[in-house]
Amino acid sequence: MNIEDWSAAILPWAQSKRWWPVDPKQPAKVIGEVLLDDSAGSRVTIALLKISESKLIVQVPLLIRAQDREAHGTVHHSSQDGSQAIGTVDGLALLDGTAEPEFWRAWAKSPTLIPARGETDQQARERLDRAASLIKPMGVEQSNTSVLLLGDDQPLIAKVFRVLHCGEHPEVQLPSALGDWEGIPRLNAYSYLEHDALGGSACAIVVADAVNDAQDGFVTLQAMAKRGDDPTPVSTQIGALIAHMHNRLEEAFGSGEGPSNETLKQRLTRSLSAAAEIDGTLSAQDVSAIESTIRALTDADGAADDDASDGSSAKAIRVHGDLHLGQLLLGSNGVWNVVDFEGEPLRPIAERSKPDSPARDIAGMLRSFDYAAESSGAFDADWLSTARTAFLAGYRSRRTISAADARMITAYELEKALYELQYEAKFRPSWISIPLNGIRRLVRS
Repeated sequence: MNIEDWSAAILPWAQSKRWWPVDPKQPAKVIGEVLLDDSAGSRVTIALLKISESKLIVQVPLLIRAQDREAHGTVHHSSQDGSQAIGTVDGLALLDGTAEPEFWRAWAKSPTLIPARGETDQQARERLDRAASLIKPMGVEQSNTSVLLLGDDQPLIAKVFRVLHCGEHPEVQLPSALGDWEGIPRLNAYSYLEHDALGGSACAIVVADAVNDAQDGFVTLQAMAKRGDDPTPVSTQIGALIAHMHNRLEEAFGSGEGPSNETLKQRLTRSLSAAAEIDGTLSAQDVSAIESTIRALTDADGAADDDASDGSSAKAIRVHGDLHLGQLLLGSNGVWNVVDFEGEPLRPIAERSKPDSPARDIAGMLRSFDYAAESSGAFDADWLSTARTAFLAGYRSRRTISAADARMITAYELEKALYELQYEAKFRPSWISIPLNGIRRLVRS
């Protein structure tokens, strides 16, 4: 079987997926594979695709076998469309490995696997092998692919990183540093791939404990907004959770100096310039008000006054980096969990691993409360104000927000809302009022 023939079979399928990182018109091809198993009539492997213009490397786990061969001794739940087939090459079926127990059992036995908790290598592999006997691909894909491994007493969730980046991955590094903290699902195992095309080791798959009967944080708050339920208890609890996470991350990685006013000014100005190019969105009055807000947030004298007022300046720590309500899961035990520490998937690992202001995470959460409220179909400005205030109060119960931090939170929230404006204009024009309303509330305040 010639690997050069794989591209014609794999590319149309991969380019139709939500996780494909670029315009499908960009040229790409299969450039190699990382073989996991080649026995008993099946080939379990990971195909590596290179996108010419961006030079990104994408992985596609595969199970390759004769078209008339049936799998035995394993059970799986089909994906939503009931199909795991990718295509055929030389009479062999190429199947989506993430949806096949045979792939996961081979991965559990492969030398690429690294156990991540207090058990022997053999114990880890045996447990993963049991868990992989029953799998359920998650119905909704984002930039990665997640699969539930349900064959053991403790359900696991496996995340397949579609775009590969070399370096120590935040999805391994941060949960490892947070250790046994109950605010995150426990990391179980992970794997790094090596191939000449990668130029180093790249994290491919991470497996952690699944949160039992998980409730999505965004869905939960959106439903509360629709019903008009008091958000104070839940929002306060979430705020305290995020503050505790920041405290733990600072203990593990230390802290440094936060972004300078000039850096903030440059970032905000770039964001405004990009957003202002969207026709019919920001009025001249909006642009003027935003420019005034940027000056107020990044004025050196005003910032110095803020810092002096409480003797504390903004600092940088390791942060989640892509935090919003959808990255929180409420378990059946009533405990909230923070998930998805990978950061923004297309940014290089080195950039994602740089310390940043905790304001990045706080601003992401505040913007997410806006989205939950405004997309609920029963928007109530008082409900949103209460949710935001309670979240910040919960955060302050565990961690100080200085005057400099507060100014930074507003700056990061404005930056994120300006980015959201561009995103919604491109992908969801009917939602463009959400970031636009958020921007106007920020400049008014």
